[in-house]
Amino acid sequence: MVDTQSVSIVVPESLADIQLATYKKFIALANEENGDEQALYHFCGITPAQQEGMKKKDKDELTTQLGAVLNEKPALIQMFKHKGVDYGFHPKLEDITLGEYIDLEEYLKEPYKNAEKVLGVLYRPVIKKALGRHLIEAYDPDKHTGSQFADLGAHIFLGCLLFFCRIEIKLQIATLQSLGKEQLKNQPLTTKASSAESGAGMEQSIKLLEVIYKDLMK
Repeated sequence: MVDTQSVSIVVPESLADIQLATYKKFIALANEENGDEQALYHFCGITPAQQEGMKKKDKDELTTQLGAVLNEKPALIQMFKHKGVDYGFHPKLEDITLGEYIDLEEYLKEPYKNAEKVLGVLYRPVIKKALGRHLIEAYDPDKHTGSQFADLGAHIFLGCLLFFCRIEIKLQIATLQSLGKEQLKNQPLTTKASSAESGAGMEQSIKLLEVIYKDLMK
C-alpha cells in the first residue's frame, strides 16, 4: 500500500492482480504520451486530476512499480480454476479442429479486443485428468465464448499471446532459413558470388527474429 495525498492506493504486484477487462481498457486508451497517466488511472484508481496534485517523487515511484508489472512475460498457464470450474489449455494444438482454427485465427487478428474469445477457444472445462494430462470439452462456439473470463487475471491471456508470438517467430525463422538454403541450392555457380548481398539481407532478418525470440524467452 502506498499513501499519497491521504488516499490509500493499492498497487498491483503482478499481472495476476490486474483483471483482463481492466487491462483491455488500458490497452485501448494508452499511447506513448499518456501511458503513465492511463496506467495510474486504470490500475491504481488515481484520476488525472488527482495525479496532477501528486508529488513527483510519489508518482515516479508508482509508475516504476507499474512498469515492472506491465513488463512481465508470463508463462503459459496449462490449467486454472475459475468460479468453481477447472479449465484446461487445449491439450493438442496439432489436432485442432477446423472450427477452432477458423475462430482462433479470426480472433487473433485483434487479440486484445477479442481476448475473452481467444481464451474461450483455448481454455475449456476439464472433463478428465490423469497422469499430469487432461481432456477438455469439445468446442462449441455458441457455448465457449469466453464471456466468463473478463475478471480473470491478465497474466493468463498474456501468457497465451506470448506463447503464440514465440511460435510465429520460430516459424518465420525456419521459413527464412529454408528459403535461404533453397535459394543457394537453385542458383547457378556463376551467380552465387553476386548473391551475397541478398543472402546477407536474409541473414540479418533471421538474426533480428532470433533476438526478438530470445527476448521473449527471458
